[in-house]
Amino acid sequence: MNFSKYAKDKMNTILGFIVYCLLLVTYLKAMQVNSNVIWVVVCVSCIFFGVGVVVSFWEKYAYFRNINRIMDGLEEKYLISEVIEKPRREENLAHFRILKRANKSMLENVNQVRNAQKAYKEYIESWVHEIKIPITSSKLLCENHPSEVTEKLENEIEEIHNFVEQALFYARLDQVSNDFIIREINLGEIIKSVLARNKKIMIQNNMKVSLQNCDVTAYTDEKWLEFILHQIMMNSVQYKTEKNPEIRIEMKENKGNVVLSVRDNGIGVKTSEIDRIFEKGFTGTNGRKQKKSTGIGLYLCKRLCKELGMEIEAEAEENEFMEVRIIIPRNKKM
Repeated sequence: MNFSKYAKDKMNTILGFIVYCLLLVTYLKAMQVNSNVIWVVVCVSCIFFGVGVVVSFWEKYAYFRNINRIMDGLEEKYLISEVIEKPRREENLAHFRILKRANKSMLENVNQVRNAQKAYKEYIESWVHEIKIPITSSKLLCENHPSEVTEKLENEIEEIHNFVEQALFYARLDQVSNDFIIREINLGEIIKSVLARNKKIMIQNNMKVSLQNCDVTAYTDEKWLEFILHQIMMNSVQYKTEKNPEIRIEMKENKGNVVLSVRDNGIGVKTSEIDRIFEKGFTGTNGRKQKKSTGIGLYLCKRLCKELGMEIEAEAEENEFMEVRIIIPRNKKM
């Protein structure tokens, strides 16, 4: 808010004052009042009018500046009407009452949406836990009756399990801090656990895995990191090359962190698309060729890394390689 715009808004009042001055001068001349007296009256009137305009502007300017200051300090901006002072002027008071009514309506809608979201998340979590029972039973049946058919069926069941797990972690994204436990863990043990889980699918896809300098410790949450690594490795399997597919896992120790690198020699990603691979729903050119691509896995990795105080980045070249690096803190204060 600046004075020029305020004066423009008050143009009707200013024009009315000018008309008033002209009528006053005409009247005083008709009454044969001395010209000097007329000019003094006009000048005094202009001074009082100008001071009134300036004071009015300053009051409004200070009022809105205070509101903006309070607004900047609010995390939830829509609560502004609950914290600002009740104005004294009737004009501002009318706006204040309207704002309070609008805010009350919005708070009711926000609460309805939050309750609906909470109920939906609770249902998803309950559904995931329930669906895991028949998934586990199906996997056991396949293992107890080995054949070519059950082997293929087991692969499909494992994919279903992966998608179900994605749904569960996605539903918990906003509540990650309530569920993780940060402690010092051996990253090599986590990697071995992920590889053991995906041993069959790795063998079936002829994936060679090499580990370098993986006996390293860092501070993070075991369960969530395992999920992140699983998503990255499954991404490597999905976009593997047909000739000698390989995943290389390597760690580099720095003073304040550990860089965990997962590199494959798969079909990679176009250079123009590498900055978007962590966006929700983004599958890219190569992803469109894969009917099972959802664009959710790497998005979840990005979100979870952020919640856990880790960083994740990627580098790729089409038809050459794809490398995802997770930067894990080593600070006990984490």
